[in-house]
Formats: sequence, structure tokens, C-alpha cells
Amino acid sequence: MKRVALVLLLAGSAFAQNPANDRRVLFSTYHGGDRFDDARGVAVDANGFVYVVGQSDSRDLSGDPVGGKPLTSAVFRGYLTKYGPDGREVVWRKWIGGSSNTVANAVAVDHLGDIFVAGTTGARDLPLKNPVQDKQPGLNIAFLMKFNADGELLFSTYFGGERNEEGKALAVDAQNNVYLAGRATSTTMPTVNALQAKFGGSEDGFVAKYSATDLRLAYATYVGGDGADQIHSIAVGPDDSLYVTGETMSAGMATPNAYIRQMPSWSSFVARIKPDGTGLEYFTYIGWRGGYTTARTIAVDNQGRAWVGGHTSVKEMPTTDGALQRGYAGGLRDGFFLRLSDDGQRSDYTSYFGGGNASGPGDPDEYISALKIDAYGHLHIAGQTNSPSIPYLFREAQNYFAGAFDNFLARVDIENNQVIYSTWWGGAKQDSPASIALGPGEAVTVVGSTESTDTPVTESAVQKQLGSASGDGFAMQFCDPWPSYVFTGEWNHEFEYVKGSGVIPEAREIEVVTGCRQKFPIENNAPEVEGGGDWLKVTADGEMLPMKLKLELSNLDSLAAGEYKVFIRVRVPDAYHPLLEIPVVLRVS
Repeated sequence: MKRVALVLLLAGSAFAQNPANDRRVLFSTYHGGDRFDDARGVAVDANGFVYVVGQSDSRDLSGDPVGGKPLTSAVFRGYLTKYGPDGREVVWRKWIGGSSNTVANAVAVDHLGDIFVAGTTGARDLPLKNPVQDKQPGLNIAFLMKFNADGELLFSTYFGGERNEEGKALAVDAQNNVYLAGRATSTTMPTVNALQAKFGGSEDGFVAKYSATDLRLAYATYVGGDGADQIHSIAVGPDDSLYVTGETMSAGMATPNAYIRQMPSWSSFVARIKPDGTGLEYFTYIGWRGGYTTARTIAVDNQGRAWVGGHTSVKEMPTTDGALQRGYAGGLRDGFFLRLSDDGQRSDYTSYFGGGNASGPGDPDEYISALKIDAYGHLHIAGQTNSPSIPYLFREAQNYFAGAFDNFLARVDIENNQVIYSTWWGGAKQDSPASIALGPGEAVTVVGSTESTDTPVTESAVQKQLGSASGDGFAMQFCDPWPSYVFTGEWNHEFEYVKGSGVIPEAREIEVVTGCRQKFPIENNAPEVEGGGDWLKVTADGEMLPMKLKLELSNLDSLAAGEYKVFIRVRVPDAYHPLLEIPVVLRVS
């Protein structure tokens, strides 16, 4: 068997091993009541407020029904919960539904701070506002809602035809246009400016784009062939083209020169739809012979390259040189992730992500359920595992495998083939992540479902105990410090002084930050100046980051003409890059 290319096994961790006490865990909480609940989607706005959606059967959770009508007849209701930036309070909760079951599957926030929710309902009395479609003609139908930051309903519409539609994914582009995607079995689904106007096989994927100005349909289209197809995840590229991924059983869909043109027996796909929706930039299969492959999640980097994650049972997947894990680890399936070229004609990075069965179950099993790309080009991965021997544990918050299935969370620097951190997260029973959101700063928020009574929760958690043995949702925010600095005002690193002038350069201020809301200690409680800078005095306004440093100059006439360079060094033990060096230059003439 091929071995993994990079193995990071540590004997211990530098962090607190009550996982919830790790400084990098901003909050961790259950989300549920006296019956079944889950969490399916998460979004974070620019101010750090966290929005979680899912479904609930509980009757003891507080919240306001959208439209004001009590939801007593449906078994399941959708919900939208807004948490404060530190996760210590529920700002508000909205119940979504009508007289039949409803689930909220996805949530997104636009650049104005408004919140969009997508899902599926059987209700014919869903609260509507300025709808594009005001009738529910089928069994179940997709829906799209828009709320402002105060939870006021601004827009609500059905989307679908005479049978079943499922709204599964949402995205917002740079102009605040909104994209809804999912699965369709109706032949009468609305189509507008469609690249595929007719229903294909037993089920198709669908995409609907709503314009930012009036939330009318800019385009709506089927995506599928003569078999079964569905869309799981979507993302918007830098040119506002839409990338979609999901499963397919339809042959003959690939575009010329696609990465994989022939459909394996059971596979997935990635398609890139032109910004106006009238055509495909590419369509490629994702899958290989020898097993099945499911693509569950997609993200797009600033070069227009699609990152795809999911799981595969294929033991001879063609991994790329230098991949994080070249070989199949064993068991039922491994997670995988890959990066397509911007034209969809090749994969320039393909890797497994999975563990073996050392001291664990006979059939280890992993999958990747969510991935995102951050501003550094780092890949954030969340998934589920029942393997106690995942080989990538590094700077972990939880350094033990807790039970049946645990979450895993990792951040990977692909270009340098380095794991920045990776950790288990969960309790003794079933724990599974559904979605992640990035920001603000270095924070990553994970939501999903848990049946564990011992899932780690923070002391300030909104809900510290599992609400029901049938399962709760959970929400956790992790922020790994990434130290950086900025001069306040229009200052920079360089000072100038003319000997004998008596004009001492003004004091300057530097703000040293970590990209996290919580505070992190620095070594020796103060920064150090290296390089013999007796002319530079540095004063910190505290002993924890974030902090402000005041730079003052003195004794300048004692210096000979020339250039002097020193470094202000701030060491953050909790950070992956613990040493931050700030250069300061003085030119004396």
C-alpha cells in the first residue's frame, strides 16, 4: 500500500487538554431542545455575528415564528438563529415553516449584512413576501427567504414545480446577486434564460439566480442528463461565474477537454456556469474506476480554481506528486480533496485525507463535508471520522479520539504542504459537521449534529448540555492566531533625523493583532528590541495580544550619520508562526 506523504504525530499537545479550555476555542455550544434538532448551515457577517440554520422537532426552544403564526401542526420546523460575536448569547431565533414539515438547509450573508435562508418545505402556507412564485404546486418545494440583521422578513418565495424540489445550497456574488441550488424531480420547474430548459432524467440539479436589485429571476435552469443528478454545494468565482458540484448518474455530460470525460460507474461532477447562465465554461466528472466517489463541497480561490472535497472508496485514486496523502489509508472510504485548473481540464492537486484502523474499528471511515479557502490560500477542511489514527494531528485542541464518530477540523497550507493545525472534536457518540464559515479574521465556525453528552463546550456556552438523546445541533468557533501588525495613521517603518536639528521624529503607534477576538499572551509579557537600538523605546499597552506599541526616539545626536536597523520581536507561543518581527529603520544625516 502507498504510504502518506506527510505524517504529523505528536506525543502531546502544548494546549489545554480540556478541549473547550483551549484559548483558540472562542465558543462551543449545543443547539437543541427536548426532541431532535440539527444544524445544517452557518454564515458569519462582517461584525462577527453568527447565523445558524437547520431543523427542529423541539417544543421548548424560544423563538418567533416568521409571519407571526404559531407552528404547531408541523413535526419539523426550520430555524434561523443569530448568535452574538462571542457566541455567549442568542440574539434572536426565527422559526420557519407552515402546516407541513420544513427544513432550512443553507444560509448566506450578503455584503450589506442581510441574511438569506434556503431550504425545503411541504407547507402551502409558508409566509411569503414579494414572492417570485406564490404557489406550492407539488409535494415538497424549495424556498428562499431574506432577513435583515434584526430578523425582519424582507423577502420570501417558493421555487419549484409539481413534484419535489430541495433547496440545498446558497451563494452571494460581489454584486449581491443570490444563487439557490439543489435537487429537482419536477418537469414544470420555472426556467428563465436557461442553459437547460427541460428536465433530464429521474432527478436533476437546478440553479436559480435572483438579481440583487429586485430579487427577480435572472436565470433558472436544470443541470442534469438522462440519469439521476443533484447539486450539493455551490460557490461564486472571481468573475461571478457559478461553480457547482454534486452527484451524477448521467453519461455524456462532460465538455470537450474536461479533466474526466467518461463517467465511472458512480461518480460526481463539477460544472462552471457562465455569469449570465446561458452556458457552461466546463463540466467534468469527478470519480475513478474501482469504487464510488461523492463530491460534497466546493470552494473557489482567487484564480478561479475549484477546490472539491468529499469521500471515495477508490483505492487507486490518481494523487498528485507532493500531495498531503498519496495512498488510500484503508477501510470503507477515505476523504479526498482536489484542485481543478481554472478551465476544468486537469487536477493540479489531488489528495486522500483519512486514517487507518489502528486500535479502532475494523472498517475506518472518513468523509469531508465542508471546505473553504481563506485569504492566504489556505484550505480549511471539516469532516467526520471513526478512525483513532488520523495521521495529521498537529497543534490539536482535542488530542484524543472520543467515540463512535468524531468531527475533524484542519487548516492546510497547500503550497508549502504543511498542516497548520488539525484536531478531533466530539464526544463518545456520533458527531458530524455539516458546514463551516470563515471570518472575521482567522476564525472558522463549524456547525453540525451530535448525539454525545460529552461534546466539549465552553464555560460561557449558551447551552451546556445535550437537550435530547435523539440529537442536537452544535456550533463551535475556532480561531488560530496569525500575528501581524499595522502602523496606525500614515506611518511606516522608517524614521529620518538630521543631526543637530533638534526636530525629533514624532512618536508612532503600531497595532499588533492576531486576527482573533480573544486575547493571546506573548512571551515574557512584553516585546523585545533586537539589534542594539538604544535610540528606540517601545512601550506596550498590555501583556496580551491584541496590543498597541508606542515607538519613541531619543539620544539621536549621539549617533553617527548612517542607517540603523532593529527588530521589535513579539513571540506568541499559541501561534503556528510564533515569532513576529517588526523592522524599524532610522536614517541619520
